[in-house]
Amino acid sequence: MIPVVVGVDLGTTDTKAVVASPEGHTLAFARRVTSWHTTAEGRQETTGAELVAGALGAIADALEDLRSRTGDDVRVSGLGLAGLAESGVLLDGAGRETAPVIAWFDGRGAAELGALDPAFLRDFPRRTGLPVSPQWTLAKLLWLRGDAPALPSSARWLNVPEFLAWTLCGEQVSEPSLASRTGLLDQGTGKPWDAALAVLGAPEALLPPSVPAGTPAGRIRGCSRVPELDGAVVTVVGHDHPVAAVGAGAVGAEDLFDSCGTAEVLLRSVPRTLSEDERATLVGLGIEAGSHVVAGSAALIGGMSSGLVMRRVLAVLGADDPSGRDALDRRWRAATPSSASVVVAGGGIGDDDVTLRLRDGVTPDLVWAATLDHLAERSAALLAAVTSVVGEHRVAIAAGGWTRMRSVRETKARTIPRLQFCPVDQPGTRGAAMFAACAAEPGATFAEVAHRFTDSVATPPEFLHHPFTDSHSTEEFR
Repeated sequence: MIPVVVGVDLGTTDTKAVVASPEGHTLAFARRVTSWHTTAEGRQETTGAELVAGALGAIADALEDLRSRTGDDVRVSGLGLAGLAESGVLLDGAGRETAPVIAWFDGRGAAELGALDPAFLRDFPRRTGLPVSPQWTLAKLLWLRGDAPALPSSARWLNVPEFLAWTLCGEQVSEPSLASRTGLLDQGTGKPWDAALAVLGAPEALLPPSVPAGTPAGRIRGCSRVPELDGAVVTVVGHDHPVAAVGAGAVGAEDLFDSCGTAEVLLRSVPRTLSEDERATLVGLGIEAGSHVVAGSAALIGGMSSGLVMRRVLAVLGADDPSGRDALDRRWRAATPSSASVVVAGGGIGDDDVTLRLRDGVTPDLVWAATLDHLAERSAALLAAVTSVVGEHRVAIAAGGWTRMRSVRETKARTIPRLQFCPVDQPGTRGAAMFAACAAEPGATFAEVAHRFTDSVATPPEFLHHPFTDSHSTEEFR
């Protein structure tokens, strides 16, 4: 029986699972589409049971892939669960689902949130580190409560990865980075915010006891759908963005992570609790300030729709296939756009439209160069906002599919100081597997496990030492 650990990233689009050796070598990977349903009113929701089925299906697929290629049976020693935040399951006193799982991007609860006491709404960013928005769990619970004066006294809220853990091992826990996305947590104390519970009429025990990433939440006993999970230690790893930062190697106290997917996320780690004034200032600058999956650290998150913008521009240029994209990527350095010839707009979070204004003589190369410059300006503004409050980052690491384009890498390297590139595939699942290994090994520290997983990655020199970056050694990935 080969011992392995499994990391799961339950995302908005796909639920992914990676199988890794205890030394950190990736052995197998699988994904399944995350199930959502559109209601008659156009709302997006699902059930906890469907999300569990999808996660177990992805795990089973990954294990079967490994078995079919090697012929070996495996024993899962640890299971790490990461994923989307804000969405979750409302349980009754018997642990039964009492409401649909509302998608984090579903706007339900906006009216109920806006009707709250203005003094509460003014205090909200200072206490929670979040802007007033229906994205957070608080708004969803206000909508689910309806006309009732309060939530049931036995109500319990589990974020999606926490619900998966509860289903598998029978233990209810609250992981700090997920809890910090609910709008129910006082970031200063790390405990539920009394004022938020009061507006819901919610019990003090609405959120389970806090258990940090890498700490065992329980052990699986009898999993008929995936027998290899029997006996595995389960840990809730947390919010997908900081988990991906860890998986990419941004584990240092002052590290910056640039996740380059459809939605680009800049995530800065800060090794302390922020003050209320700092949280309020950051929120005012468009930065969310919550808890990191690394204990004792805050995670500052700023986002924009960079990947969406690039994909749409490439489609307009007829370069959205691999050959067209590669040809444009090779030519781009000869392009020198000016603000008078090409203007690109759009790409912020909540701003999905892309606008191009062109003059005669503009070539595809100029449009692509102008697009990258526009996105670089947005990244620089987010980074400047973070730096103005918490100071400079130590080292920056970028990962994600878009960093495979040299034009993207070089533009980013000119924009973000001390930037390196890590070509780790699926850093979210890999980060979850790292914490799973930590939970499964009594006495192992997270630093030891992170060091081991980092050593297992063979990083191509063109990613690690990009010509536009400052010189750094592989030691700085640890």
